[in-house]
Amino acid sequence: MATFLVTFREALEAAIIVGILFAFLNKNKASEYRKFVWTGVFIGTLLSLFVGFLFRAFSETLSERSAEIFEGIVALFGALLITSLILWIHKHKDFSSKIENDLSKNFSAKNFSFILIFTTFINILREGFETVIFLSAIPENNSLFDFFLGILGIVFAILVGYLFYKGSLKIKLSTFFKITNVLLILFAAGLIAYGIHELQEAHILPIIVEHVYDINHIINEKGTFGSILKGLFGYNGNPSLIELIAYWSYLIPAMYFTLRTKS
Repeated sequence: MATFLVTFREALEAAIIVGILFAFLNKNKASEYRKFVWTGVFIGTLLSLFVGFLFRAFSETLSERSAEIFEGIVALFGALLITSLILWIHKHKDFSSKIENDLSKNFSAKNFSFILIFTTFINILREGFETVIFLSAIPENNSLFDFFLGILGIVFAILVGYLFYKGSLKIKLSTFFKITNVLLILFAAGLIAYGIHELQEAHILPIIVEHVYDINHIINEKGTFGSILKGLFGYNGNPSLIELIAYWSYLIPAMYFTLRTKS
């Protein structure tokens, strides 16, 4: 489910931005510029896939210890990206108006078509890069089922984005993002714990207390339900002391910050 959440959230942001661009062009009766938006979507998507390919190819060349270090760093970096994403959304709640204002200032410019391509391209590439990092950080995210979940997340995001664009979906974007932010915070907390676990496995970080508790006999992290929890929220049935401290030290303030803010 973590794969679905990541691709859905990232693709939805991209779809909403594209929808904002199309809405601006419709409002200004400039539908002939739509092709430049699609050009930006194509270039951004192509480069995102290329980045994903390079990322995957590089990770497969690593030795076991190097792979543990790499996965640990990617997981921690992924958590940092998620946190910065949530903070950006909070700071720019009305980002649609900002995009429209920027476009209005440049609408009469001779290079407006290039501005459209660049605006679309840079946003698609950013979401694509974040998706690559997040997916790479999910533990054991290599199955065919995960692949289909990722595709399903993208398809569902495009559908929701289209409904927003047509005005058929009556829900505030801030409320929608707050709901997904809660899930992403749980995901990020899990990434932090997982990243620390991998760095401990690689003997980069000390262990101190190897297992604070062990509840694998209740929910086994290698079982069906445990694997889902591990992939989605970084569940560990027998965490180390540093994993546990890091998990809750991030989760409590991050969740408080998200839930206390007004939609």
